[in-house]
Amino acid sequence: MLLLLCGSCGVFEFHPYELRGGDRDRHARSLERLRRDTREGAFRFAVIGDMQLFLDESAAAVRDIQRRDVAFVVQLGDLTEYGSAKEYEWAAGLLEELPVPYFAVIGNHDVLGTGADIYRRTFGPTFLSFDYAGSRFVLYDSNSREYGFPGNVPDLEALREALTPEPGLTHLFTFSHVPPGHGDFDATLSQPLEALQAERGVSVSFHAHIHRFDSNERQGVRYFVADSLENRNYLLVSVQGESVQVERVFY
Repeated sequence: MLLLLCGSCGVFEFHPYELRGGDRDRHARSLERLRRDTREGAFRFAVIGDMQLFLDESAAAVRDIQRRDVAFVVQLGDLTEYGSAKEYEWAAGLLEELPVPYFAVIGNHDVLGTGADIYRRTFGPTFLSFDYAGSRFVLYDSNSREYGFPGNVPDLEALREALTPEPGLTHLFTFSHVPPGHGDFDATLSQPLEALQAERGVSVSFHAHIHRFDSNERQGVRYFVADSLENRNYLLVSVQGESVQVERVFY
């Protein structure tokens, strides 16, 4: 059965279980670009929420970020609505227009059909940890419901290892699609995750999924939920020494 996904940027025609085409391992390419970045001291990065069918709004977000002085961009999942190859091709192509490295978390819509395989082929593993300018950034899969709440999504052991304090690390930042405490996040893992992040001293935990902005503090850790791009705003994060400022940018 063919589905038609229509938007103001054109028409996508796809089969929901296709697996074909597209560039591979975009995260590896972004990491290589970051390694060549020799800037020191203060820096900024952008965090954007659900893209899905919001084609015009997503394109406008990329244009707005193009004029900002950011080191890289993190997209918080739901790049797609149906997890199709054509949607992945569009989303990755749009992110490719950014003048800086970019990374994308896997969202619950992104695993539909063969979407998880397309994600891995396009971006790389669903768990990623990297260091930049004295801070560590950890991206992980928190789409517990999509896997039937198996008890290991998110993978707390991988998180525990990635969040191990090391000399020279000033900040720890984590990113996933479904926020802890939401009904699509494994209820048995919410408290352990929050306790782990508090124990490790995570500076900010970023999420999306609910399509509206939210922020709160739990056990000393700041949690931010980015709005969907449908509402034309994203987060701009400024890091300077011990200070981390999160600004909501409207465009």
